[in-house]
Amino acid sequence: MSQWWLWSFVVVALGAVLYFVRWSREPKGVPITVYLLAIVILIWSAIWHAVMALGGAHTTVGDHDVHWGYYADWIVTAPLLGYALIRTGTHALTGKRTDLAALVAVTSVPMIVCGLVGDLALEPTTRYLAYGVGVLALVANFVVIWGPLRRAAIRQPAPMAAHFVPLAALLSALWLGFTLVWLLGHPGLGMVDETTTTAVFVVLTVLMKVVWSALDLRQLRLLADRDHLQVV
Repeated sequence: MSQWWLWSFVVVALGAVLYFVRWSREPKGVPITVYLLAIVILIWSAIWHAVMALGGAHTTVGDHDVHWGYYADWIVTAPLLGYALIRTGTHALTGKRTDLAALVAVTSVPMIVCGLVGDLALEPTTRYLAYGVGVLALVANFVVIWGPLRRAAIRQPAPMAAHFVPLAALLSALWLGFTLVWLLGHPGLGMVDETTTTAVFVVLTVLMKVVWSALDLRQLRLLADRDHLQVV
């Protein structure tokens, strides 16, 4: 059943890629790089889900399997999703705040690396220490999003600022969801079996990389139609 869930994501992701490509042909004032960002995220994630579905990207450590394909996916897509949020939060501003992009990358990468270290660890102490450090990195990520990025976002025209808040809240909730599933699932406490962990990871991934991106792009296109993307 795990393979079925993994292949399901591949199919959904490729369908979303085709849909975003279609949108990009009529960008409606949204920069083409915004579409490309969503497409790259989906293609990269689909590749690693396909590899895992074919039985690759995993290794056995002690008495459990480590599916490191997830981390190969996340270490690229987590910073890119953060960057996509920054693009939206600063879309109508003259300064694009590359410093915020660097901060999101700096906090996202340790979050993923710590997850892998915890998954590979044989000793519970090491595992949960790594998990704790990863949670701290996630908190640092939230500080960036809800601190300087939110302050930048509310300087935009009101409709753009209003779009940023629920978008940031959804991304934050999904990141927190991954963290909780890791803890309760196969990599952590093992309270949830591997198939269920895979299923929940896939559902969260669809919400994060398909639904979240579609909501962002759709609203940006609508705001562009109403001339709310003018630089201020």
